[in-house]
Amino acid sequence: MARTAGFADPFWDEALAAGMHGLTLSRTGPDARFTTNGRELLNMSSYSYLGLDENPAILAAAGEQLLDSGMLNSSLSRVRVRLKALEEAEERLSSLFGADVGTVTSCAAGVWAMLPLLASGLLTNGVRPVVVFDRFAHFCLQSIRGLCAVETEVRTIGHNDMERLEDICKTNEVVVYVGDSVYSTGGTTAPMEKLIELQDRYGLYLFLDEAHSTSVLGKNGRGLALEAMGDINSRTILVTSLNKGFGASGGAIVFGPLSDRSRRARALRNGGPFMWSQRINTAGLGAIIASCKLHAGPDLPVLQSRLKTAITAFDANYPLASANPLSPVRFIPVGDERKTIRLSEALMDLGYYVEPDFFPVVAPKEAGLRIRMRANMSSSEIDLFIKTLKRVIPSVSGTPECEMQSMEASRR
Repeated sequence: MARTAGFADPFWDEALAAGMHGLTLSRTGPDARFTTNGRELLNMSSYSYLGLDENPAILAAAGEQLLDSGMLNSSLSRVRVRLKALEEAEERLSSLFGADVGTVTSCAAGVWAMLPLLASGLLTNGVRPVVVFDRFAHFCLQSIRGLCAVETEVRTIGHNDMERLEDICKTNEVVVYVGDSVYSTGGTTAPMEKLIELQDRYGLYLFLDEAHSTSVLGKNGRGLALEAMGDINSRTILVTSLNKGFGASGGAIVFGPLSDRSRRARALRNGGPFMWSQRINTAGLGAIIASCKLHAGPDLPVLQSRLKTAITAFDANYPLASANPLSPVRFIPVGDERKTIRLSEALMDLGYYVEPDFFPVVAPKEAGLRIRMRANMSSSEIDLFIKTLKRVIPSVSGTPECEMQSMEASRR
């Protein structure tokens, strides 16, 4: 931790001083606009891929559930007392995903609850597995590596290096592969066809983060992995956000098939405060229930189509070699952390908030700008933003376009 802080702290402090971090706002406007310090900004880094965090039905359901329940929280462990709204939310999620789904306070909490259990062998018939991380696995997954290493052997492989993963499967009794389904900090998408093949051939366990895939992809917004699998199997665990594309609150763990709740029971007993102590509050549960209804209805395919249009419009005018057409996330590499902060600051001066990303979110000296598309983003907004982006990047970063393309290619 000290080494991480020693490298990263100066840049976090600089971003805070420049006003790129620590912004305060009281209320967002339509289409992810917000006002801070008297300036209206268009948020180009919003996680609300489908614009559902502003959906009137979801907002109303959050308030109604709070008033109906007469309490913000149950104030007791969910193991002992369950709110009716919690039960309904999880039943609706399970029906939507066609799997046994439980809720947690965040996607990261789901990782911290489940990944150590997998590493310990408690979910793999008592055999401690070799845990293999993809190089570009999200930071919330990577942050638990140390705890996994206390339990078992941990390895890292190159991004989507299925040949290396198969070699590990050949020489070890149980292997767990940890990665994203749709990557947001480098990388593309998980090679689901090959991963399913390795499951069939070697019994590989999968632990995948679906935070940037849920709602965006698949029937009913079930995400990339379940769309590829059809039905989840007993050797797969998914964690996801119910905030980002889903437009509600908290996170979810997809434990496995609906017919087998033994993994959920084991997690509730052994997942610590991430599972049995904290829970999503009543308003958040109301929002989840309303979003489930929306995801099961005719509006979701329309929103997914609009998001795809926005992604296509960006890529047509600002092509990036690493762009993944399935993902709403775009990363523009700059390299130098301070240049990245200055670039973000210049864009803010022109009316756009674009987050500067640097270590530990990405590797040292691989800093850059993260942009996210939304379904409620118009083509004219995208066009104007891209014109601004093209004007600002060379003048602020001082990095020739050809060099930036080379840096981007090195990340793939």
